[in-house]
Amino acid sequence: MRSFLRNLGKIVLASFVGILAACGGGDSAGVAPQGGGSGSPSAAPQLSADQAIYESLNLSPSASYGHTWLLPNAGTPVSGTNYLLTSSAGLTNSPLTSGPQKVQNSAWASVSNTLALPANTATTRYLLNGQIIAAANPPTDTVSYQGAGIRVDSLAADGVTTVQSQLRTGFTNVPLTGLVNAAPADLAHYFNALFFNPTLLSGTASWAAGAAYVEYTATSIGDTYEVTDYAATTYGTSPSPVATGATIAALMTAGGIVSSADAVTYTLSNGGVSSINGITTYVAASPRPNVTTNAYRTYYELNGNVYAGQLIKDGTVLGGSAYKVTVSGTTTTNYTQNFQIRLNKAASSSLDGAITF
Repeated sequence: MRSFLRNLGKIVLASFVGILAACGGGDSAGVAPQGGGSGSPSAAPQLSADQAIYESLNLSPSASYGHTWLLPNAGTPVSGTNYLLTSSAGLTNSPLTSGPQKVQNSAWASVSNTLALPANTATTRYLLNGQIIAAANPPTDTVSYQGAGIRVDSLAADGVTTVQSQLRTGFTNVPLTGLVNAAPADLAHYFNALFFNPTLLSGTASWAAGAAYVEYTATSIGDTYEVTDYAATTYGTSPSPVATGATIAALMTAGGIVSSADAVTYTLSNGGVSSINGITTYVAASPRPNVTTNAYRTYYELNGNVYAGQLIKDGTVLGGSAYKVTVSGTTTTNYTQNFQIRLNKAASSSLDGAITF
């Protein structure tokens, strides 16, 4: 499964940061009371517990590290098909005292000595103001502090337009010791195939001193309309459509739209059509099956074509990677992961050094 590829996802890849002024950010100088008196300055702004952990990982000279990958659940990875990439990002200044901070992740770099850097990696596309817009890849974000949490606004390829926003909370710092391939379950599940396939990691490599990861919950801010490929895989702002020269109404009349990814035929009996932000849009009544984020299948009527996508509603917890578990000798897929993970430099270097391909 893909991590940052899909979810960078769409793992993805994600990434580490977010656009609006924070409730707790900026300077906080005291103001003397009107009409005399000896008023005292208000207290200096303080980091919340989540913000303190966030800055311990991301504020210079520290940086957070993410990976995106496509790896087999069994057997040896194949160059040209499989890959394992890494990217890093960090803050120069604290949003608490300096306001929103724009952060651009470093270019993807191949971790493997045998797998080539792919020509393209998956980019999430969004429907905004009647246009299909691609997110920056690697991610570019603006981070600010909102209440006790961290607001992350992901930017489009233009580095200006906000395409998706989330609030990150519930931060936990987890030290890593011992063998890399005996990592805590959350970390192993997050990296799915890398830990599930026993041939991909050394059995003797250990975590370096100071290695740790940060785990947190990300919650969607606002409704987010993504656009996805229906058939052929594309990487720009022209995803493969469901149909050209067609309308949603005509497709519904003809029996609906078959989603092979969901194994569902979407019709007016399990969804509805309305105008959303000026675009004729079909939205399924129930969430998509077998995905980590609670999302609803969508279809858009745009420029004479019909495109596929999904709606992530405001307040939805964003899922992590899908991972496999073995039950009674049978391999099954579990999609319940609802957290995100970022590594510090020592952990990232240790993980990269433990791969066998």
